[in-house]
Amino acid sequence: MEPTVDVDAVTLRASQYWMEDGLVELMLGLLICGQFGVYMAAGALPRGPITDFVSTFGAQAFCLAITLSIFGGFKKLKARITFPRTGYVALPKPSRTRRVAMITLVPLAGVAMALAIPLVPGSYEVWLGRLASPAAAMLLAACFIGGGLQYKQPSMLWEGLLTLLFAPFLSLLTNLSGMKAVGLLMITVGVSMAIIGALRLRSFLKAHPRPQETAA
Repeated sequence: MEPTVDVDAVTLRASQYWMEDGLVELMLGLLICGQFGVYMAAGALPRGPITDFVSTFGAQAFCLAITLSIFGGFKKLKARITFPRTGYVALPKPSRTRRVAMITLVPLAGVAMALAIPLVPGSYEVWLGRLASPAAAMLLAACFIGGGLQYKQPSMLWEGLLTLLFAPFLSLLTNLSGMKAVGLLMITVGVSMAIIGALRLRSFLKAHPRPQETAA
């Protein structure tokens, strides 16, 4: 009788392989920094019908260009750096339920937060504005820690811990609240992810030289 194949273990190894070189963290970090940086910059422009129109659609165009550029660069780096060193492994596709959840839950949470703060009267609006960044930090940290435990990635656990530390640290340094505080938090998290991804990529390149670079 042939031994059974543990499908979950095979899927886990494939997912770990795709995160081994740090390019996923580097890509996501740059993506977060770019998108939230663009919207923060657009929000800092003077208010007016024309500037609001230009900044809104201009920010969307910039974010789309940044997203396409980063994803294109990610694919090229994977093909030129990772696959020649360790081979190609197909990335398991997430289930339909997970894809729908990723597409709908995150935007809905952001819209709900943006709508809830102005609707709360009096001093509670200030408190909710102050709580926006810590709440976002706890949500992100839960995602990082959950992913780190699921995929057995210590770097994701560190990212979750750093995210929890960033929120109170930024609140001490700035007076931002609401979505501006969340935007600054996301940029900080993106920078930390990009740095961690770059360090992991450096270690990966040292540990896995190209075949022709290996000493005879």
